[in-house]
Amino acid sequence: MHALWNFILRGSIDKFISMTAVVLGHLPLAITGIFIFGLPNIKGLIFILVSSFLHVFYQIFLLNAYKHGELSEIYPVARGLSPLIIISISLFFLNEDISFYEVLGIFIISLSLIIYGIKQIRNNKSNITGFYLAIATGCLIASYSIVDGHGARVTQNPIGFFSSMTLINALIFYCFARWKERQIIKKIFVGEKISFFVGGAASYLAYGIVVWACLYLPIAVVSSVRETSILFAVFLGLLFLKEKLNFFKLFLIIGLFAGLIFLRLG
Repeated sequence: MHALWNFILRGSIDKFISMTAVVLGHLPLAITGIFIFGLPNIKGLIFILVSSFLHVFYQIFLLNAYKHGELSEIYPVARGLSPLIIISISLFFLNEDISFYEVLGIFIISLSLIIYGIKQIRNNKSNITGFYLAIATGCLIASYSIVDGHGARVTQNPIGFFSSMTLINALIFYCFARWKERQIIKKIFVGEKISFFVGGAASYLAYGIVVWACLYLPIAVVSSVRETSILFAVFLGLLFLKEKLNFFKLFLIIGLFAGLIFLRLG
């Protein structure tokens, strides 16, 4: 599901409209989630507010990164960097119980993604600004992942927590999008209905599962497994976009599978 909404974003002509459609597409399921699971306890309020703004900054930085580079360049660098940051913070500051094999698996997954992304940037001779923005985006992914994981644990209501957070995030991002494009809603329902309904639902469900999983597994492990969803994006590209399987895509596939094996051994 995580790969699906990124695949939709990848194929869109106007990524700003598509991203806005996906973010606002969370609203129907977020409201449903709050109705079914209820609001989280008051202890989760600070986590909800901090995470909402971190997600907005992430979305803005990601969109700006895409102005200077392709999704196949920006996405692997940003997504590969975040688990490295999370595992470092988890080991040195959060005292999470992470085995040697899990650490090894996380490093293999992260480095496979980063190396692939850097190779894409070099091949395409892309603007270095995109690389720097990808690094900033990766830092924001790591930040909101840690906040969301702990928010789920503090509230013990991961779906209620995530639904409340993404509801606020969508409202804040809508204000930003409306400032940038006054006809944003019209443009979404004229040209980005798939992004709103399919992309929004896939994104909500994918990250809802991630937040829920943080109740039972180290945040760094959950984050690393999530990033292997790029495998499905690669397969979708091969099947539907007629992309070719080159050496570095094969390297990425093998690296991600090897990382998953070590995570399983842990």
